[in-house]
Amino acid sequence: MHFIQIGSLAIMTKWIILGVGLIAGLIVARVWLAKTTSNDNTKSILNLLTNGIFIGFLAWKGSLFLLEPGLVIKSPMSLLYFTGGTKGLAIAVVIIVVYFLYHIKKRTVTTVHLIRSMLIVVFTTSILYDLLALFLLHDARVFHFIKSMGAFFLLLLTLYNKGQQKKGVRHDMKKAALILGLTGLIVWTDNSNFSFANPQENIKVTEVEVGISEGQSAPDFTLKTTSGKEMKLSEFRGKKVILNFWASWCPPCKAEMPHMQEFYVENKESNATLLSVNLTTAEKKSSDVAKFVDEYELTFPVLLDENGHIGQIYQAYAIPTSYLIDSRGIIRKKIVGPMDKEMMTELINSVN
Repeated sequence: MHFIQIGSLAIMTKWIILGVGLIAGLIVARVWLAKTTSNDNTKSILNLLTNGIFIGFLAWKGSLFLLEPGLVIKSPMSLLYFTGGTKGLAIAVVIIVVYFLYHIKKRTVTTVHLIRSMLIVVFTTSILYDLLALFLLHDARVFHFIKSMGAFFLLLLTLYNKGQQKKGVRHDMKKAALILGLTGLIVWTDNSNFSFANPQENIKVTEVEVGISEGQSAPDFTLKTTSGKEMKLSEFRGKKVILNFWASWCPPCKAEMPHMQEFYVENKESNATLLSVNLTTAEKKSSDVAKFVDEYELTFPVLLDENGHIGQIYQAYAIPTSYLIDSRGIIRKKIVGPMDKEMMTELINSVN
């Protein structure tokens, strides 16, 4: 699973490249409008497009309350750190479409130019998203290539004007086919090399150095839970583990806890689990931990790092900090910042 770390916030890569695609779509639409309509109409349509995207973003954020009302009620700060994910994005798209249909009905701008501008933004976003996904996400490559190819030709058709000469159109189509063919060849070659490469998962645990970097074996430790029971990290060997470091006063920790509880309950019977380590030396009072566990109704194991030693080993300096550990005890990812249930699920599903 791919994400980008921005300060203390971890954002899934797919959302970043979607944003890049939208910006590129607006730029292409602006260039096309400048060549085909008046300045006033261009400004009005661009305002509608940017307003629509902004409204969609707010709807995407707010959809979390609609999709997971229990989580938001337990932790209102979830709205600050998280979105409605893929389902929330679908809701946002519907709201954006309704917004544009309203303005088309009101005829505040030239309808044809608005519709074509919308299609230009959509197709350009799809092209850039899928092309970047080919090389950054490394999954469903054939699907992303076919999707980008289809969006590319649809974009050409959208940009095509009736007055344009057929020779020019055929020339553009030939160039597009050449570009897509070369891209497909690069993808095929890269995908073949990727397939024949020895994946990290085939490395034997006995040959892996102990450490906290990706690809190293997670340092083992033993800590007591809030109930006084001793637990050892190596006891979970054979299961995929999300190891989370937190403190009760930390706002993003509070935001992610309801998501972690739901994730734990949903995966309790699977080969994935959640192991939580409280940085007890960072607490104002040790009794705050038990109150926090009761308040958020946490049922997953909460271990107490009472001397701060484990937090130092795992370099949990900014919290929350989490590690994704595969079933053989190898660290696959380090995530600094809060995670929602969708992100945790994608992380777990990305390893064996």
